[in-house]
Amino acid sequence: MKELVLGISPCPNDVYIFSGLLLNKIDLHGLQFRPAFKDVENLNQDVQTQLLDVAKISAAALPACQPAYTMLPCGGALGRGVGPLLLSQRGTWNRAKVTLSPGQNTTANFLLHYYASHFESELTPAVLKLEYLPFDVLYAELCSNPNSQGVVIHEKRFTYKQDGLRLVADLGEYWEHSTGLPIPLGALVVKDGALDPEVMTGIVRSSLAWANDNYEEAFALCRRYAQDLSPGVIESHIGLYVNKYSMNLGEDGRSAIEYFLNAQQSLVGAAK
Repeated sequence: MKELVLGISPCPNDVYIFSGLLLNKIDLHGLQFRPAFKDVENLNQDVQTQLLDVAKISAAALPACQPAYTMLPCGGALGRGVGPLLLSQRGTWNRAKVTLSPGQNTTANFLLHYYASHFESELTPAVLKLEYLPFDVLYAELCSNPNSQGVVIHEKRFTYKQDGLRLVADLGEYWEHSTGLPIPLGALVVKDGALDPEVMTGIVRSSLAWANDNYEEAFALCRRYAQDLSPGVIESHIGLYVNKYSMNLGEDGRSAIEYFLNAQQSLVGAAK
C-alpha cells in the first residue's frame, strides 16, 4: 500500500488536530500516513511541486496549488483574534526599511501588504522591502536586533511582550475591522488522485474529535513537538487556533476564504 505523506507544522494546533491520526487512535480506512513536519513556508512550496499528498498550507498559497489540490472543509486555521502581529523593539514601523516576513506565500505576508496598501501615498513606497525568514529565525532576529522589524506568527504572539518586543499593528485585527470577516490563516488540502477528499475529511474530523475527548493525551503529544514552549503557551495556542472552523468551515468560513482570495488577487493585480 502506498504511504501517504502528510505535511503539517509542529505547532500545537496542527499536532492537536491530527493527534488521533498520529497516535493511530482512529479508523484510518486502511490508509498509511507518514508525517512530514515542516515550517509553513516549506509546506507552501512543497505543494507547488506536489511533494505532499495532504498538507496544511497558508490560505494565501491556495491559488498556487490549484487545480492540483482540493481544499477540505476542515483541518484549517480560521478565526478571530488569531492574526499575525507586526512587531519591533521600538514599537514603530518604517516602510522604507526592510521588514522581516515568515514567507512570500504566507497569509501573514499578504496581510502585511494589505495593511500597507491602506497607507500608501506619494510619500510612502508602493513596494515593500522584505526579507523572508523561517518564523523562529525571524523572531530571534527581532529579539536580538533593535533595528529590525517584522511579522510574527504562531505561538510567539503570546510571548513577545516578555521578550522585549512591542506591537506596531495587529494585522489580523486590521483585517477584521476592514472586512468584518474572520481571518483565513491556513487551509488543509489533498492532492487530486492521492485519496478521496471525503475520506480524508472524515479522518480529520475523527482525529480532532478524538483529541477533544482525550485532551490530556493529545496535549502530551503537542508538548513532545513543542519542547521549547511552556504548557501555558501550548494551551493558549490550542485554545486560540483550534475552534469551530477546525471541524467545519461552514458557509461563513467559506465566504471568508473566498473574500480573502479575491482581495489577494486584487492586491496582486494593483501591484503590477
